[in-house]
Amino acid sequence: MVGKTIGGDPDPTGAVEFPVDFYDYAFYQNEWSMEPESMIALQARMDVMENLTFTAQLVAKGADDFSPDIDWLYATYRFSDDLYLMLGRRNLPMYYFSEYMEVGFAYPWVRPPANLYWWEITQFNGATLVKDFMVEDWNFSLSGFVGHETQKNIKSHDFWRNRGGYYFPPEGTYIAGTADVTWSKIMGANLAASNDWIDLRLSYFRTFYETFADVMFFDEIDLNGDGVTDQVVERRTNPDGTPIRSGASPLTEFDLDFFGASGSFNFTHVTLLFDYNYVMYDDGYGSRFPTYLLTAIYNHDVWQPYIGMSQALLKITEDYQGFGTGEAEEHRMVTVGLKYNFHPNASLKVQYDDFQDSGDRLPWYDFSYHNDARLFSVALDFVF
Repeated sequence: MVGKTIGGDPDPTGAVEFPVDFYDYAFYQNEWSMEPESMIALQARMDVMENLTFTAQLVAKGADDFSPDIDWLYATYRFSDDLYLMLGRRNLPMYYFSEYMEVGFAYPWVRPPANLYWWEITQFNGATLVKDFMVEDWNFSLSGFVGHETQKNIKSHDFWRNRGGYYFPPEGTYIAGTADVTWSKIMGANLAASNDWIDLRLSYFRTFYETFADVMFFDEIDLNGDGVTDQVVERRTNPDGTPIRSGASPLTEFDLDFFGASGSFNFTHVTLLFDYNYVMYDDGYGSRFPTYLLTAIYNHDVWQPYIGMSQALLKITEDYQGFGTGEAEEHRMVTVGLKYNFHPNASLKVQYDDFQDSGDRLPWYDFSYHNDARLFSVALDFVF
């Protein structure tokens, strides 16, 4: 995969950057690059016995210096043909393409729109119970899941914190590269329904969100008692030598509720895709995140041109410490592209994206962390 920005406004660093992965903070600038989105993934499935299988998926991304991560590692036990239990690590069923986020060949775009598929946690460790059934000509799959997940040293928190986004520690000075996020007590359900031309999914889960970081203090020392600081000592550890961690606050510990509705409508020559999320933070700001995408695809035997739009919005509903309320961060993206299926297991894609940041709410606050940018990218996707 290769891409470059072809216009836009400089962000606070002075560069025109187009984010394509908010979590790993992968982005393109005004020169051709293959690193941000190049990826290698291997998936293995092993039948242990008649009703028991193991599945593993290893992913190495250019944005993460091709350091391999285990995205999937779970066992599936089938009680019957239509009832089974999955135990281990797998993707949270958040989005329409959650099961295929790392399989570019499975969807039309070069990438799922980053302003919708952006949460820092997309996998979890836990259990999922699935029941399949039919009602007339509809196929249904109902699942319930529980678990937890922690991600450490999240790149995006470093990046956006320096541009006015994300929380600041309630005490101390943040040490770059140490932000951790935990989603505990994950509990949710997912319903999929499909027939000959409609495929729909509904999802809901709740979790307890926590984010912490290492912090440091600067102790000012007056050696001779004249009221003037003679020495500044940096302090990063507690008396027992452990790192000093940021404290809890209404902005760093809260309940999170995720609602999702998505699907596709498959006509003779056209497919319509949609994905809608509504996320509620029970934080000090009462944050709300309504987000959606719409995509239309023309289906030819080989060629698949497509056009789509996605939008993300942050609404602040609680006046925390006099900050104010109202619509805050907002950005939308228009995508135009072409997928060329030149082989049963391979495709070539070209795509143009126009990202518009509308988060400047001055004189209240400037939430436009991303800035406008336009991107041209080319991808070669294949499965084997």
